[in-house]
Amino acid sequence: MTSVGVWNLAGEKVGSMDLPETVFGIEPSADAIYYAVKARLTNQRQGNASTKTRSEVNRTKRKMYRQKGTGRARKGTAGSPILIGGGVAHGPRPKNFRERVPKKVKKLAMRSAFSQKAVGEAISVLEDFELEVPKTKRMAHLTHMFEIQGQKALLLTDGVAENTVKSCRNIPKLSVLPVAQVSTYDLINADVLILTRSAVSRIQSLWGAS
Repeated sequence: MTSVGVWNLAGEKVGSMDLPETVFGIEPSADAIYYAVKARLTNQRQGNASTKTRSEVNRTKRKMYRQKGTGRARKGTAGSPILIGGGVAHGPRPKNFRERVPKKVKKLAMRSAFSQKAVGEAISVLEDFELEVPKTKRMAHLTHMFEIQGQKALLLTDGVAENTVKSCRNIPKLSVLPVAQVSTYDLINADVLILTRSAVSRIQSLWGAS
């Protein structure tokens, strides 16, 4: 079982806690992570690329000149793909790239991502806190406290913490997300995870059960 220290915003160690084995202590599945991340990136594609065929371009449909007797190569309409301003043959059309990942694979991917971070000792835990007003200076202290300057850090909270989000948005490479909105891609993309104590419980309830 992985044990980590618990810190408060003042930089003081206030205790320790064991991370749940069902989420942070499994054998990571590289395949599940791959499929979840691939689906996330693929689903961001809009699929709007489109070209006009010869029937859609704004050109006359009249034959350009008679078939025989001119000495020139035969031609059809001005919308032919071989002519400038004509339609495009076999060009891209609007397409839905959406991929679906089974629920069990999603769950395994999340557990695997958390377990990878635990093995790499890239998880820190904060005592629960609440900011009455946005305060960038207080949150900026986290990067020095955990010695993660220059690394991409992701702070996970139990719920939506508006003042915390506002306090972190001007801090380079520090992002904030509620546990319910985090994805495998977010976890893999971060170098360091910072979890609040209640966020750990929330993670256990969402992905710890079989």
